[in-house]
Amino acid sequence: MELSQFEGLTLGIESSCDDTSLCVLRGSSEILCLKRVSQANLHAEFGGVVPEIAARGHLEAIFPLLREVLLESSVQLSDIDLFAATAGPGLIGSLLVGFHMGKTLALMSQKPFVAVHHLEAHFCANFLEQEVLFPAVGLLVSGGHSSLYFLREQGIYELMGESRDDAVGEVYDKVGRELGLGVNAGPLVDKIASSIKDKCALEFTPPMLHSKDFDFSFSGLKTAALKACRDGYNKEDICCALQNAVVEVLLKKTIAAQKETRAKSIVLAGGVAANSGLRNAFSKASQQGRFVLSVPSLRLCTDNGAMVARAGLERYLRYGADSLHTQAFSRFPLHNYKDFRQ
Repeated sequence: MELSQFEGLTLGIESSCDDTSLCVLRGSSEILCLKRVSQANLHAEFGGVVPEIAARGHLEAIFPLLREVLLESSVQLSDIDLFAATAGPGLIGSLLVGFHMGKTLALMSQKPFVAVHHLEAHFCANFLEQEVLFPAVGLLVSGGHSSLYFLREQGIYELMGESRDDAVGEVYDKVGRELGLGVNAGPLVDKIASSIKDKCALEFTPPMLHSKDFDFSFSGLKTAALKACRDGYNKEDICCALQNAVVEVLLKKTIAAQKETRAKSIVLAGGVAANSGLRNAFSKASQQGRFVLSVPSLRLCTDNGAMVARAGLERYLRYGADSLHTQAFSRFPLHNYKDFRQ
């Protein structure tokens, strides 16, 4: 069956870290209801996500959330045609909550179940809202990943480069916490950086800007920013300098990858794809260059059940259902995911 011909309902379940999210998707793109419960308050006093607390938070949130999305979608559980849940990568305790819920509901309903790779789901967030031209270069930036992929066609991911150490989102969060901005501080760092209208008074060297590969490294930039925090620089200049360095290196390497592969489009994905500085820089470049830019709306950049539902549907139509004996995984490379499925 072609994707455009599928008119059934898919329930997408996401619980890979500290956000619980469910979505009922009709067909390939109609979001009937998308809900998300954040655990930011549960982890605030610890300065980061505590795996055991995250798993308990999912257990408390996920069944009330299921009732809400079904009610607001005006559907019954028996109406769902396909169940899709994130299998990994992520915190294994958190993953198991949503993953086993998906398998259990599929077994009870006698409907197919699909295990979804979290990173593929982030790319699929784009497909919910627009048509992506292939081949494409995909930049995936989040709290745990900073990677460049060549998407030769739908569902085929070839790794071109990745961070050798810290991910961009991790750097934003750690610097933000040092500045007193709390847990999951990335959006606040972005907001403060974007408030600077004049030239930033502080400058950090964009890491690996001139390397000939497509890898990244952000640990040195993190160290420089943390040192600036402790040296008493004001938070506006630190946030601005951090954002400038990150955006410059991500933009340059992604465009270089696009030119080398002659890709028709560039696809942004992951939580950091919501960053206003990154979105603005790529938007300007796409208007000047020879590529089409695809970027999800803000609500689809964060971990969410809609992207899981779309990824699960595509995998189901391509490869069929997964066995209920399929296991969750804390780590598994996206470019080997087809081998995992088979």
